[in-house]
Amino acid sequence: MTYVDLHLHSNCSDGADSPEVVVERAAALGIAAIALADHDTVAGVAAARKAAEAQGMGFLDAVEVSASLEGRELHILAYGVHIQSPVLLNMLQNLREMRQKRIERILGRLESSGIPVCDALAERKTDFDMTGRMHVAVLLHRMGVVPTVQKAFEHYLNRRRLAYVPKELPEAADVIRTIHDAHGLAFLAHPGLGKNTKGRLTKILELPFDGIEVWHTSHTPDMCVRFSAIAQEKQLLCSGGSDCHGAVKGEHPTMGRIKTPLEQYHRICSALSSFSSC
Repeated sequence: MTYVDLHLHSNCSDGADSPEVVVERAAALGIAAIALADHDTVAGVAAARKAAEAQGMGFLDAVEVSASLEGRELHILAYGVHIQSPVLLNMLQNLREMRQKRIERILGRLESSGIPVCDALAERKTDFDMTGRMHVAVLLHRMGVVPTVQKAFEHYLNRRRLAYVPKELPEAADVIRTIHDAHGLAFLAHPGLGKNTKGRLTKILELPFDGIEVWHTSHTPDMCVRFSAIAQEKQLLCSGGSDCHGAVKGEHPTMGRIKTPLEQYHRICSALSSFSSC
């Protein structure tokens, strides 16, 4: 079966590999088309597109945007956006500034508890760009504070832990509007991941989404059937992907596990045809 993976991450956000390596791994697995959807950044898209074109793979410019609905976080996949769109770049810059403020507060809490993260970070300044909790977790692991990256989340960074700081996020409706203004399509990401999204799906889909991520590593077969039926009922497009971050947590990469049918990629491209080409 020819399949695609429309949800991949690189080290431009919280993945382990460069955009080029992400593409190489996808090509080695025989994946027909991909989307690099890093968190709140399009920094790796151009390099990934160039590498994909060299491999003869289909490619969608994309980004995964963090948003808020009624005070709770959800993620929105933007496909086909013009990555130089001023409205898009302005939103992503605002998100980056929110992320940076959050990281500074997390580091401050760790420092106050006696963990010298600032000194350790200064020593690694040339090769360590702090943009998310994953980078803090990796730093704690490198420092020997925790035995694994995952343990950093469990002991320090997750909700109700010592260094947890809630996110400041834009409203989901504003994010979707910006994606549309940037000539892209807005998809609800991994609706089966976590109670916050799964339990509020009816309310969330009152927003003007263009599609829903049906296939995902966190979705059971029954969930995929359910989300596909919802998409059909609401006349939404379907996407899917592994949400692979590489081996950043020391786990086996998930790329290749989720096989989204190639026809879904073509349907998305068709819907984007009035804005851009695939």
